[in-house]
Amino acid sequence: MFILFSFFILFSRFSAAITENNVKAMFIFGDSLVDAGNNDFLETTAKCNYFPYGVDFSGSTGRCTNGRTSADILGQLLGLPHLLPVFYDPHTRGSSILAGVNYASVGAGILDSTYQTANVTSLSNQIANFGETTLPDLKTQLNGSLALSSYLSQSIFSFCIGGVDYMVSCTLSGVPVECDLQRLTEVLIRNYTNQLMRAYDFGARKFVVFNILQTGCNPYFENHNNGSCVHVLNEASALFNSKLGTALKNLSEDLPGFAFAYINASGIISEMINHPTSYGLKELNASCCFLSESSERAFCAEGTEPCPDRSIYAYYDGFHLTEKLYMHLATKAYSSELQSEAYPFNVEALANLNTSVMLRKVSSLHLHEH
Repeated sequence: MFILFSFFILFSRFSAAITENNVKAMFIFGDSLVDAGNNDFLETTAKCNYFPYGVDFSGSTGRCTNGRTSADILGQLLGLPHLLPVFYDPHTRGSSILAGVNYASVGAGILDSTYQTANVTSLSNQIANFGETTLPDLKTQLNGSLALSSYLSQSIFSFCIGGVDYMVSCTLSGVPVECDLQRLTEVLIRNYTNQLMRAYDFGARKFVVFNILQTGCNPYFENHNNGSCVHVLNEASALFNSKLGTALKNLSEDLPGFAFAYINASGIISEMINHPTSYGLKELNASCCFLSESSERAFCAEGTEPCPDRSIYAYYDGFHLTEKLYMHLATKAYSSELQSEAYPFNVEALANLNTSVMLRKVSSLHLHEH
């Protein structure tokens, strides 16, 4: 269920500003759906840095799929010169950061408390990594605050996070437990909004925000519930996504120059799974790889051979999609003209907004206290 707000008012605000500007960079924040290997550099068991992950890529890089993630593909569609480096790689400094950085972490949540026993990097810490380390480095690379604020206003800030918070709070070892969805959702949306405001305070102006997928029927949860879905997670997705749309609308009204593309990832992926023959999918509830018992059948078992035809599978492991679905999601995010999929802009239109109407010196911003 989608929030239908005034698209025409939002579009008219920016339609006069659309030009052929090039994206300078993309900065990625999120969880395992978009992590490209940050957790490889952390003391954590939450990582995908072994075969059969990356079987259709340049080896196992920490991406939890057979190939590229939706963030990788979106960057390529935006014309970025290379796949973005991960923050925790010690080489991600200096000129290597000019096209952007990936801060995402497998297992990360909106809340700092989510999955912290696994030593993952929460959203607030990801944004701190951007503001405290990357931002001063960028200022040095770009020779000052004015050039930096122009650069940031022409960059994309992409967010894909929230699903893990519900999994941790509303399930235990794959089985549903009691949780207060309304209260939890209010806390998550409030915290998410605060983190988006922090990114804005650091100079972000163009936000791409993916809503959360319906995860209750993925292989992991069906395996732990005798083939049944965990319906509370699907309910959580619908509730969270409706409130996220409203929160983004409010931010765009309150913060000068705040522009966003809200991507209905849940709807786009559900459409594929609900109409599999239209997309060449045959295996909707099974994982492509052999699942590891030590991970409670969540991740691939190391060293095992994956399914030979990845193109017919929706899921690569117990949680994560195959590259085929990520390709479809990224393409829809970039160019869909349907406001039920990307609104009030798709990413291409957002990228081409004239940044002169959004430009505001980073040095003049007063940081909010969060």
